[in-house]
Order: sequence, then structure tokens, then C-alpha cells
Amino acid sequence: MLNFVGGRLMWGKIEHYFDEYPVRKLIAKTLLRYGLRVSEDMKIKAGEIEVPYTKIAKALNVDRRVVKETVAMILKTPELRDIYMNLEPTVHMKYVGKHVGYGVIEIEPEPRAIGILAKIAQKIAEREINIVQVVAEDPELYPEAILTIITEKPIPGDLINELSKLEGVKRISIY
Repeated sequence: MLNFVGGRLMWGKIEHYFDEYPVRKLIAKTLLRYGLRVSEDMKIKAGEIEVPYTKIAKALNVDRRVVKETVAMILKTPELRDIYMNLEPTVHMKYVGKHVGYGVIEIEPEPRAIGILAKIAQKIAEREINIVQVVAEDPELYPEAILTIITEKPIPGDLINELSKLEGVKRISIY
């Protein structure tokens, strides 16, 4: 997801806190990617569901103590605390959309292309198709950042061709 804080991409604004701790950086980045919140009582939560340190440690192949140290560091650093205590996981309908009759398109933009979402949304709106969800991955968190657009009905083939010709669009996939 594309997240902005103070006019910059979120990860780019906070990653420097973890520069001296590569494993903590990996953990912090993972928490951010999945919207896992840090609570006042040093718990990691997906919504209100607690995620044990051991599960995160196992998934990342790190020691659970480093997960705990990362949480402590986040809570001691006001800027990190404000961000990580307010994260929420979000449903991503990419793989579900087709099962409920929605259209799902994935756009790989040219690196640092500006205005892709606006251009694509305009073209879709011109066809009177409603957009249900947009997920724009943060290029600082996802090396191959993708823009996923879920629409109330499948996108017609001629519109896909039109979208693929827009400046800044590298590739389009349909699900």
C-alpha cells in the first residue's frame, strides 16, 4: 500500500531509525507491510488479534528476542510509536474479486511514474465503471511495486488496450 507521511513515502521517512539494526529493520518493515500494530503493552496485533513474537520470528527466520527488542524500540521512539500504534491490516481483494464478479487489473508502472492512478481512474470512469478498491504498493517496501484496481465489473478488452498505451504504464495483467 502506498502510505504518505509528511509528503514522503512512509518507509523512506522512518527507515533511518533502523539503519544500525538490519534485523530490526526487516521486522519493522514487515510489520508495516502487513499493517501489524504495536500496542502499549508491547503486543503485536492484527486488528485485535495478538500475533506472538515467536510466529513473526519464525516467519522471518530471526530470534524472537529481536522481535521484542524491535517493539521496545518502536515504543520508545515517538515518531515510530505514533505510526506503529495506529496501523491496521486491510483486506486486499485481488484474488477474491473475480469470485464475486469484480474486475481485477494489475498495473506495473514505469519506475517513479507520476499520475498513473489518476489517468487510469479517469479512463475507467469514462466507461461508467465504479472502482471498488485501489491498492498502490509503496515502492520502498515492494521492489516491484504494483497498482491493483478492483472494479464493480470486469474491464472490457478494448479498455485494457487503451490503458496499456498510457504513458508510464509498463505492464497490465487481468485476473
